Amino acid sequence: MLTRFVTGLGLGLALLASPARAQTGRDLYDISAALYLNANSPNALARRAKELTESPDSYLVSIDQPGTLVLANQRRVRVPALRYNVALNLLEAQDSTGSHLWPPGSLDGFYLGRGPDARHFRSSYVRDGGRVLTFVEMLTADAAPLRLGVRHTYHHTDLELHPVLRTEVRKALTEINQTVLAGPGNGSAEPLRPLTLNERSVLRLFGTRAPQVAQFAARENLAYTDLAQVLRMVKHYNSLSLN
Repeated sequence: MLTRFVTGLGLGLALLASPARAQTGRDLYDISAALYLNANSPNALARRAKELTESPDSYLVSIDQPGTLVLANQRRVRVPALRYNVALNLLEAQDSTGSHLWPPGSLDGFYLGRGPDARHFRSSYVRDGGRVLTFVEMLTADAAPLRLGVRHTYHHTDLELHPVLRTEVRKALTEINQTVLAGPGNGSAEPLRPLTLNERSVLRLFGTRAPQVAQFAARENLAYTDLAQVLRMVKHYNSLSLN
């Protein structure tokens, strides 16, 4: 078991390394490696095992999926089995050496699945009271002028019984909820911010091009309360901005 654990760590660090690194690349490697080592330490793994028992149904997709890791240096590595644990905010990667845990910041991102239907996640800062680093499912291209994404969050409520009668007052409930996020793209360091899906909030994203996007939405009969239709508006805005 220990040999497999050490081998797994060595493989993870080998993935993070690159043949030659400039200073900026080295800094990224050091940060990524530190985050990876911390998540895969024996103490962290023991905590994770305990937390998993307290967080039922905490995976975004319950079964393993093939996918791709995108390292901090943009190198892509195919992995046979990935699962994203929303409650712990950790990506689990399974290969021939065992299981590896990747927290936000240890990777640039990852893809769940293969081909055109793969879901793309990136390590991104989100404005949530403070500045939080988390995995965000991206709905727009990395180089887009305006980014749109979804943050998945885990919520569990225990079964509640009446203190005297011991009858059920509230059922146990487990949910994975979504918060829509938006922010400037093109390599901007500005955190993504929660977006309320209504006409006023959505049009505010588009600045001086809001009238053009509003005309497009009216012509296409798009709803400001539907994420898929708001994504069409964002893609239209991005096409205008790139022209």
